Amino acid sequence: MNGVRRLELALALLAGSTALIALIVALDVLRFHLPALLAGSHAPPGHHDVALAALALADALVLWRLGPSIWRQARAQRRLRVLPVLGRRDVGGHAVTVVRDRRPLAFCAGLLRPALYVSDAALARLGEPELRAVVEHEAHHARRRDPLRQLAAQTAADAFGFLPPLRGLAHSSAALADLAADAAAVAAVGSRAPLAAALLALEEPAPERVDHLLGRPVAAVPPGVLAGAVVAVAALAAVAVCHLVLPAHPGVPAWMLPVFAAPALLAGRSVAYR
Repeated sequence: MNGVRRLELALALLAGSTALIALIVALDVLRFHLPALLAGSHAPPGHHDVALAALALADALVLWRLGPSIWRQARAQRRLRVLPVLGRRDVGGHAVTVVRDRRPLAFCAGLLRPALYVSDAALARLGEPELRAVVEHEAHHARRRDPLRQLAAQTAADAFGFLPPLRGLAHSSAALADLAADAAAVAAVGSRAPLAAALLALEEPAPERVDHLLGRPVAAVPPGVLAGAVVAVAALAAVAVCHLVLPAHPGVPAWMLPVFAAPALLAGRSVAYR
């Protein structure tokens, strides 16, 4: 697994562990504490209950931010797909829709069935080798359904934005997706030069993309950190299932408490790449 894939996996584990902790807290409150409180049989509140109440309020904040974020992302996707269509053409075996726009655009849009688009302004600036490289880049985004993945990353960043480790999640996810797509484009056309020229013609490339095209390695996440994070996420998933299916409060063994620090463990390794 290369450095970009490791970083992408670390980001996914970071978001997943945070979401699982939020789910565990929600299940704990809704299944075991709220019914007892409503029935008047809840024990006097202790330190555990105060902490749980604080986490439950954080969960409520997450839900309050979640819906508007998903709505904004879906609307942004729709706006991309309603640009005036001028025609369609085949580029390197990929069907590309040409749209009218004064901006030099090349993008992939669509959540479940992503399609490739390029603007007439971009066509005016790009030669055939550069156009092929750009289309291969966007085709890689389409194959991996990166618009849907980016919607999930942006939604997680919006919902959990009050947690510093997750504020940069969407930016990091998009940057890593571009690096992976750049590598796929270079492999498809057999040279870095067309993609580099296209980046200069269409946009001001991010420094990390320039470094990657020059062959400089990205910062790697140690395999041991990834393995530990996978185990932590699996343990959190098991705790969530127990809270969902067991009839009585399952409790959490003391030895598992460090698992809840999984997001902090990953934060310094994955979101540091921005």
